Amino acid sequence: MRSKKGQAAAEYLVTYGWALLLLVVVIAILLSTGIFNPSAFVGEECVMQPDIPCTAFQLYRSGSSTVLLMSVQNRLGYAMLLDEVKVTTTDLGRAGEYTWTTGSVGTELGQGENATVMFTFTGDRQPAPDDIERMHVALTYYSCAREVNSECGTSGNPHTVSGRVSARVLTTD
Repeated sequence: MRSKKGQAAAEYLVTYGWALLLLVVVIAILLSTGIFNPSAFVGEECVMQPDIPCTAFQLYRSGSSTVLLMSVQNRLGYAMLLDEVKVTTTDLGRAGEYTWTTGSVGTELGQGENATVMFTFTGDRQPAPDDIERMHVALTYYSCAREVNSECGTSGNPHTVSGRVSARVLTTD
């Protein structure tokens, strides 16, 4: 009588072969949906200090440049004079780390008022749509409290607060 060991081995391999083929198909479907893309798990945020929060932000491509719109609110309890805003980026517009400055904004913000600051990142290094960009923000202002700076000018000591922005690049199309 002949042994059927070869047939048992073939049936074993075929059964597990189908299971492995099904597993490969499921993994391929999951990979094609983008569920394992790390940028899908990165939250967008704009974080400043609690008394000068970032109330809205947007990062989008416009032609051959990228634009950041950021709105900050004064919750200090007194007026402030917004002097300048700096954004430090890495490989956005230019290679390596670069600091973009608005220059002197000169906007006086009363208690509870908002100011919108716009940065245009130009250059040969532009992100693709849906990329996540991370930036550091430094906001310089002068206190307009009556006890410190009653004329609300650039006299006295400037104050600087830092924060960060993580945003997904949108397109204007």
